[in-house]
Amino acid sequence: MRSKEIFGVGRRSFGRILQVGMILAAVALWPGTPPSALAQPAGGEAAQDYAAKVRQMQQVIELQQRQLQAQQKQLEQQQQMLRALQEQVSGLVKAERQPAATPAPAQAAAPKTAAVPKAAKQAEEDWPGSFAVAGSKTRMALGGFAELDLIHDTGAITSPADFVTADIVTRGATKAEGSDGQTTFSVKATRFWFETRTPLEEGRLKTFLSVDFFGDPQSASPDLRLREAYGELSRYVFGGDLLVGQTWSTIHYADAWPNILDYEGPSAEVGQRLPQVRWSRAVGQGLTLKLGLESPDDHIIQGADALTTWPDGVASLEWLAGPLKFQGSALLRDLRASQDNGPSESALGWGLLANGNLGLPWLHKGDNLTFSLAYGQGMGSTINDAPPDAYYNDTDNSLEVLPVWGYYLAYEHRWTENLTSVILYGGLYVDNADNQPYDSYHSSQYSCANLIWQPASWWVLGGELLWGERVDKDGASGDDTRLQLTSKFIF
Repeated sequence: MRSKEIFGVGRRSFGRILQVGMILAAVALWPGTPPSALAQPAGGEAAQDYAAKVRQMQQVIELQQRQLQAQQKQLEQQQQMLRALQEQVSGLVKAERQPAATPAPAQAAAPKTAAVPKAAKQAEEDWPGSFAVAGSKTRMALGGFAELDLIHDTGAITSPADFVTADIVTRGATKAEGSDGQTTFSVKATRFWFETRTPLEEGRLKTFLSVDFFGDPQSASPDLRLREAYGELSRYVFGGDLLVGQTWSTIHYADAWPNILDYEGPSAEVGQRLPQVRWSRAVGQGLTLKLGLESPDDHIIQGADALTTWPDGVASLEWLAGPLKFQGSALLRDLRASQDNGPSESALGWGLLANGNLGLPWLHKGDNLTFSLAYGQGMGSTINDAPPDAYYNDTDNSLEVLPVWGYYLAYEHRWTENLTSVILYGGLYVDNADNQPYDSYHSSQYSCANLIWQPASWWVLGGELLWGERVDKDGASGDDTRLQLTSKFIF
């Protein structure tokens, strides 16, 4: 402190000395005034000139004094700022040298608990197209598309808005079914979805709801239908994701779905939407395990009433390796049936499935192959054409499971960034029971080729040519060629 006072006194004395020196220099250097004039004025005119010059010099001195005072004031302000900075630095040094206090358990846990939601919240805020729900951490998004399909069939088929080969008429086709051909305008594929995401202390809660207008597949008129309705907890149960609700079966693999316009897709495509509980978790580099318990309400027993006891069990393993996306699945089912409220009969149903998507960048950028291969006994209802899972033989009151196998292969070529084509072929076959009715489903073929143009992110235009055939147990068959033109506006 003493050094600061000495420094302050010295600074003020120096200022006064500087002030006197400047006054003397101004007098000595004043234009036209010799040094002797200050001491010996000569005559009346000289006295008057001397007085005028003195007044001028006094004005100059007063101006310089004011400037010096202003400069001194600035120096004092800067010194005050310097002292304040020195005090702050001293306080930081002391705080660094002192040992950190150990917070109470509740206080120590609070930052850790808040850190995860903050990171999750940041991730959710980056969700494109979403918006916050006032008063909560939840964000939501809405979307879908409005689609018009212009369809012309040359053969008889009872599903005019989607190409279900099982619905191709094999005998006794009528004009109402399209034996002379038919044209359909359909908006049934129009879809709306709603999704929410809520960050949790660990992971995230997602809910999803979607609807379309395929409530009645035998009509071209729109009929509202629930597609998906589920909630999913991410990284919440044993480090994995838990899904509860209605969505695609665990054996379904979206990456193997070909880029086609037909709503139904290949006759041998496996995996329907149904209520379920699913748990999934990454188990290695590029490997994800999925386990599901799914509703058995879709079982199809020919010749008897389908009963339910146990849910279907599904295990799938997804593998991502470079350009290959692959999933293998296994299915177990408890098939039960009763005829006319008689004794219940049961049988074990099972299935194996391999499907995927293989990118072909070495052939052409954007090209890929999608494929599926399925085989099982008593798994028919999980497939697009939905042949029976089993046949109830009333001659000996037995339940016979029906072996089935199917496949498809599709090649997609990207002509330009916005123009693509797909060519696809697939088939489905059932090993019929000896006592099944003669007109029971036996096999089908499904093929298509298309050209799809997407001039903007919100608009898709395309044309597709499809051909399909159904064959019954007794060999009767029917086929249909379809031309479909599609316009889809995405929102």
